[in-house]
This record gives sequence, C-alpha cells and structure tokens, in this order.
Amino acid sequence: MRRSVVVGLGLATGLALGWAAFEHYHRNRIYAGVEAAGVLVGSLTLEEAEARIAAATQNTPLPRLTLKAGNQTLEVSAAELGWRLDARATALRAFAVGRTSLGERLAALRGQIKVPLVPSVDATILEKRLQSIARGLERPPTNARVVFKNDRFVVIPEKPGLELDVQSAVESYLQHPKLTVLEFFPKTITPRVTAAVLEPVARRANELLRPLDLIYTEPPPSGSGKRHRYSLGAAQVASLLSVQEEVRVNTQALRKLLAQIATRHDRLPKDARYSPGPGGQLTVQPEVNGWKMNQPESRKRLELALLRPDLSEFHLTVVPKAAQVRAADLPKAENLQLLAEATTHYGGSSPERIANVHAAARNLDGYVVPAGGVFNFNEAIGSISPENGFKEALIISDGRTVKGVGGGVCQVSTTAFRALYQAGLPILERNQHAYRVRWYDPIVGYDAAVYQPYLNLRASNDTPGPIIVRTSFTRSSLTVRLYGLPDGRKVAVSKPVILARTPHPPPQYIVDPSLRPGQIKQVDWAVDGFRTRITRTITRPDGRVEVDVLNSNFRPWRAVYLVGPQTPIPADEVASRNP
Repeated sequence: MRRSVVVGLGLATGLALGWAAFEHYHRNRIYAGVEAAGVLVGSLTLEEAEARIAAATQNTPLPRLTLKAGNQTLEVSAAELGWRLDARATALRAFAVGRTSLGERLAALRGQIKVPLVPSVDATILEKRLQSIARGLERPPTNARVVFKNDRFVVIPEKPGLELDVQSAVESYLQHPKLTVLEFFPKTITPRVTAAVLEPVARRANELLRPLDLIYTEPPPSGSGKRHRYSLGAAQVASLLSVQEEVRVNTQALRKLLAQIATRHDRLPKDARYSPGPGGQLTVQPEVNGWKMNQPESRKRLELALLRPDLSEFHLTVVPKAAQVRAADLPKAENLQLLAEATTHYGGSSPERIANVHAAARNLDGYVVPAGGVFNFNEAIGSISPENGFKEALIISDGRTVKGVGGGVCQVSTTAFRALYQAGLPILERNQHAYRVRWYDPIVGYDAAVYQPYLNLRASNDTPGPIIVRTSFTRSSLTVRLYGLPDGRKVAVSKPVILARTPHPPPQYIVDPSLRPGQIKQVDWAVDGFRTRITRTITRPDGRVEVDVLNSNFRPWRAVYLVGPQTPIPADEVASRNP
C-alpha cells in the first residue's frame, strides 16, 4: 500500500510538473489545438500566428454588402467601406482562448476551438463613403407647382423627399462588420407645398385667362387720336401672371411688353433747330411735339386690371410730350454771334471712317442747346447704327483696336469738345481715349471719346441764350462752330503740358491660321503713354477769374501683328490665336 501511495504521488507530481511546463511554454503562445481562420495556430507566438493567418487569407474573396434605403438598394464591395481582413485581431482572439477558462484550454487540446476570421473597419473611410453614397440616394422634397399647359394652369403634384441616417448606419457597421445588408433607416420628408394647397390657386389663375385688349391712343393735340389695339390671348395673359402659392402679376414680363408697345408707337418730340437753306442761309426748322406712354403709370394700373377677370379692355396711359426748344424762342439767325470754333484733320482716314465723320457731323449740324440746357452729344447725333447711316471702321474696344460700327465718330465728339471748352462752357462729362490717337495731334490730351450708351460728351449752356451748333467738313477736315449770345467772358486755353511719358511695349505677333504662311497684317499701332494737363482760364465781365484743368492719362500701346503659320518672328513675342 505504501508503494501505491508513492506511485500515486509520483504521478501527481509528474502531471503537475508537466502541466506547469505546458503552462509556462504557452505563456507567450497560443494554446495548442486552437484553429483561427481555418489555420492551426496552436503553440505559435502572436507574431507567428499573425503571419500564418495573413498568408493563408491573402486571396480570400472580399464580401459584398447590400445597402438599403427604403425600396432602393445598392450593392458595394465591403472594401469600399474601409472593411479589411485583420490578421492581427484574429491572432489576438486566438491568443485569448483559454486565458481565463480551463475548460477552453481543454477544449482547445481536443481541437474544439475554431476562431473565425476577424474583420475591421476604418471608421473615417466608412463614414466618408456612406455620406457620398447617401447623397446619391437621398432626394429633396419637391413641392407641388402650377404650370401653364394646353392653355390652362394645371397642378403638378408634390414628391416626398428622402433623408438617410448615415450616422446610425456607420455605428451599426462598426459594431457588426460581418453584416451583409446595411440599412440606412430612411426618413420621408414631406414637401411644404402640396397639390391640395395649389388647386384653388390654379382655379383662380384659370379664371383670369380671357382675351384682353390693350389700347394705345395717340393723344391730342399732337396726336390724331388714332387707336392701336393689342389683343392678348390666353397664353399671352398667362405669361403676364406669376402663379405659385398665390396669383401675382409677372412685373418683369409686363415691363417688357409695355416697352415693346412704347417703342413701336411713342413719338418723341423734336426740338426746333436751325437748318441751312438752299443758299447756305440758316432757317428755322419748327419743333415737332410728340407723345409717350407713361410706362410706370400704365404698369401700375394694368397690374390691377390683369387680376380682374371681368375686364377685357384696358387703355394705356399715353401723354403728350412737348418739345423743349420752340421756334418762337430761337433768336434770329442774323443776331447770333460766333462764340467758339475748333477744327481737326483726318486726312488719310479710310472711306468708312470719313463716312462716319460726315454722318455724325450732319446730325449735329443745327443742334440747339437752350439757355440753361445741356449739350448732349449722343442725343444730338442719334443712334450709331447702320440704320442711321454709320459704317464699320476701327474703334477701341476691350483693350484692342478692332472694327466696329461708328469708328470715326470720336473725331466729331473731339472737335465739338474743343469748341465747347474754348467757349468756356462747364463740361459735365468728358472721357479720354485709352491711348493717344494720332488724328487729334498735335494737341495731346485734348480729345473726347464717346461709346454709346456708356460714354458721352455733355456740357452745360450757362450763356444768356440758346447755343446753335454748326458743322462743316471736307474730305480731310471738320470744323465745329458754336453760335449764341455772348456774355462778355474771355477764355484762354493753354498748350498741353507733358507731365510724364512711358515708352510703348515691344510688338506682339499673333499666329492666325486664317492667314497664309509668311503673311503679316498689322492690327494695332504702337504709341507711348502720356500724362498731360491743359489749363483753362475764364475771365468774367465783372473781373472774376476761374481756372480749371483738364487731365489726361494715356496708356502705352503696343503694336500688334497677325502672322500666318510658319512666319519667322521673334519667339518671345508670339501668341497663338484660335481659328
């Protein structure tokens, strides 16, 4: 019996020592028998297990994930969402087996512990991608709206919107990365405006769809009382309405319609003016009174009338417009005295430029500026258009010298400006040219640019009586004379003082595919930049002296050449031009 006790103690001691050795060996190793991701990793260190798991799973197909948003679905690769196979996390899970449970250790020895592959998800990638996907699946609510269709206003029903809870989806997938279906938990957004709200609005708008006649009557005493009738159908009336959550008038469309009618039938008054007779003597051309639609008043009244379904006829407000200068107010031609004159030269101009100078000069000739009135160059010469006798010639536009209708008109505005300035009249608006123009030499800085409708030449008539503008021209020169009643003022205009001079830049060559190889065509001409000053001294009859200055700042201007392909030119000055 003693022997059996000793043997028993020996076996127990051996087992204890063996188990202790087993535990010591696995202190930094995975317990024997553990399988992870289909790979036996028992008795391996954490690093060895990670490497074996990674090698064994590197070709494992990545799962697909179905995203759901209501009845919408989208299948994506889990990798797009930051999902990846995590060998390290799987090895750590295997290493944890049996660390707190003897039963797990024994189960591992029996080969009963199989650790699944552990995935991980990058939260930043997941959230960014889900937000991007959600933007494609979400839709804002669409309000019901009223449209005009088939001569009626009809209601287009609303559409609910869809909003997705991205944050909840992110949290769900982070907690359960093995999901194969991820729900966005959609929320329906109800539109603010529904068809039920707009139906009565549409009915109200349809009640207003009736024929409507607009009457334009030429008022006496200038007009004959003639009526012009504009009949509007349902579609035209509808275009004047703005039907949304209530029926309003489309003021922009109404303004446009009234402006079109006014343009067609308004007759602006013409001031009396002097015109040369057969023998060159000035005769008075009587004034012509006119009429004009009062557009603000007509619009205000018509806005109310459009909302009255019983109204089928509307009379526009048209008022007489008297000329400002009457023949009876003009002094006799023989009583007029020369106040000032100026002459400029344009010899060598193109035939088109000369034609424009003559057209503007003819329109300006006989123009009358009443006492206290304003000389308005653009008003005096009328529209610079082909219909008014103007042709295409070189103008300055957008920093380039290019062809445009009316090139050369500035010859007339510059000549008129010099006469106005030398007459001592207050200058209300004068604009210099971008660069020094040779036609106005040798006096630098004594020019006036016009460009309808933006740039004008205006001066105030502060003389005792009206001022009459006379023009005369030849093929190479233009003279503008101002006649009126002198008040005794004396005017002295200094020669220009050059304050600064800036050399012009080197020339620029632009390759133009429309030209033949070797062909060169100059389109801009070089001129230095200048800063100039001219001083005007006005001495009044009572001895008062007024001094003002005329400053100009001309930019330096480079020569520009268009050249055909393969033309030898300085490489550093080449620019390309699209055909």
